Amino acid sequence: MFKKFTDLFKRGNLPDDTRTVPNWLRIKNAQFSGVDVSKNSVDEILKLTSDEFNELISSSDNGLLFTYLATLSKKELERFYDYNDRVVKLAEGAQMSAKEQFEGAMAGIDMSQMTDEQRARATLEMPLMISFAKNIYHRITDFMEYARADYFDFENETFRMYEGHLSKIMWDEMKYIPNHFEQVLDHFQGFYDENNEEHKAFFVHLCQRFGLLVATLNRLVAITENRDSSLNWFTGKMVEYELVGSAEISVSQSKALKTDKKLINFLTLMFAGICDENEDNYLSNLIYVVETLFEWYPVNRTACEYAMVEMMKSVALKKVNVENANAFLSFFEELPRFYEVLSFGKIMELKELVNHTLATYKPQDNEIFESKEAKNKLILLNYFIDMEDLYYDAGKKVC
Repeated sequence: MFKKFTDLFKRGNLPDDTRTVPNWLRIKNAQFSGVDVSKNSVDEILKLTSDEFNELISSSDNGLLFTYLATLSKKELERFYDYNDRVVKLAEGAQMSAKEQFEGAMAGIDMSQMTDEQRARATLEMPLMISFAKNIYHRITDFMEYARADYFDFENETFRMYEGHLSKIMWDEMKYIPNHFEQVLDHFQGFYDENNEEHKAFFVHLCQRFGLLVATLNRLVAITENRDSSLNWFTGKMVEYELVGSAEISVSQSKALKTDKKLINFLTLMFAGICDENEDNYLSNLIYVVETLFEWYPVNRTACEYAMVEMMKSVALKKVNVENANAFLSFFEELPRFYEVLSFGKIMELKELVNHTLATYKPQDNEIFESKEAKNKLILLNYFIDMEDLYYDAGKKVC
């Protein structure tokens, strides 16, 4: 006998498990049978603001949108055209209405060549793309405000340029931080006039924000390259102005911060771990760096994914204590939360990066995961069989 139709899309293996196969996995596995395209509507699209809709258009290829439009009834299409004329105003300043523009664009597509599978796929993929567009638009806007929250008050474009570059470097790939910080400070050293009170006030501000990180990078360059640098000049000025003091960074206080001072602190502690040759401190703070970066994923996607891979390689190559092992596994246990706000393509790219790194460097083979005190490494292995999100789903249900 055939299984009931609904059973085909159950996610778990237990009889009473009601979780269904998520859209991203159905697309990945080409499970398009049973997708009812006749019920497609523009309800969710019509909830988008003009900016969110424009993000949807720019984030997705026209093929997805046009294929989805091809599944709609005449009534739903009219609702879509009316929405564009009223809200998005694609036709503003143009001679044609939204209906004429879209119908003109779709006229070049041979609808007879469109398969049922393509229609079914678009039906599953469009909700993911809508969710992604809404999320990324607001995350970009919020991140710009967040990153600028601690900027110097003066409306001096040169000051903003220096501070902007230093801030941007932190949110780029970690491998560029020492060299790029030095390049910015090379230029700043030539610009700085300590007899100018506004310059000095700005220097004090930079010391308060980036001083400990610069001092740590200076220490790293001195240890690894044994040379002088603008990092050393900056650190020397801090000492001269008595701005160093006995400042210490607390992990617990850093976690509670609501500005990017949190990232600065964890980067400082991470580089200090390298200088001290303390692998436990290095890895624990690298994990904090990764977690902090991922608070804004996928806005800062390149930095997040680079840091994540470095964390995985470190676990693969180093002796790891139980605390760091469990923090590492907890990160991957919760990583599927992003599947709710990523497009299908972005989900696949993230999964492929994780799987490739697991297969290449094998952090899951670290002996610490054989310890009874360590969390179950199935959290990692489940990425290979597309079951990693079950851990996150279960966590959400009990939280």
